[in-house]
Amino acid sequence: MVDRQKEEYREYHSPHSGIFLKKDRILFREQSQYQEIEIFENGFFGRVLTLDGLVMTTERDEFIYHEMLVHPAMVSHPAPERILIVGGGDGGTAREVLKYPVKEVHLVEIDGMVIEASRRYLPTISSALDDERLRIHVEDATIWIEDHRDEFDVVIVDSTDPIGPAEGLIGEAFFENVFRALRKDGIMVIQSESPHYHLDTIRTIAKRLFRIFPVLHMYTAPIPTYPGGYWAFSMVTKGLRIEERQEIPGGLKYFNRSIYRGAFALPQFLKEKVKGMVQEPF
Repeated sequence: MVDRQKEEYREYHSPHSGIFLKKDRILFREQSQYQEIEIFENGFFGRVLTLDGLVMTTERDEFIYHEMLVHPAMVSHPAPERILIVGGGDGGTAREVLKYPVKEVHLVEIDGMVIEASRRYLPTISSALDDERLRIHVEDATIWIEDHRDEFDVVIVDSTDPIGPAEGLIGEAFFENVFRALRKDGIMVIQSESPHYHLDTIRTIAKRLFRIFPVLHMYTAPIPTYPGGYWAFSMVTKGLRIEERQEIPGGLKYFNRSIYRGAFALPQFLKEKVKGMVQEPF
């Protein structure tokens, strides 16, 4: 365990704004092949995971992100049995997916050190990583997916910001491979950055998805430790109409039937940015 003098954590979202957290205790700090990984304790948010100096998840607010990334797609699919998670090495996305009676889940994470650090220091988030239905592949998902066709009901892209090792996960080549990897009624969802800070990135993702998938929806959720405290998600299908088809699991802390329907209502400034590409499902 690393126990160092208290430090301050500052993450700039623009030259003029960002987030500040106290590091009450540093638990883990290592440079992997791909990025610097750090886990520290904060008196309000609990344990915090950062990659290359950017907050990925915290014990206090991770449930919002993971529930909103997973449950809209899982609830919408008529029979979500085989699931692919791209990224998600902390285990939170797998934890939510495995609340459904799925048959098989594949998690493809490029950085094995993220998985091991999360197992050790983020037990409430990584609690499902040893589920017998989960298969973990420490590989580059942009390459791994090329060999998989017509296999998955739902693909969930739980990536870091689209820079460095995650840049290829918003590329058209990757989206085309996802299209081929999905079954007939397949759904893909991808986190799509901050409407306040990354509008151009959101539009870029939407344009690329729109070229490949016949149905594109977008929804949002409040996530306190992400830039702007407000996050976008893109959901695409091969033609499936979005509606509630699965029972919502019990014990959730954020997602419910009202959130499911209301989250797809976009604010006007975001709606105008993706006009002509994004469809409203309800």
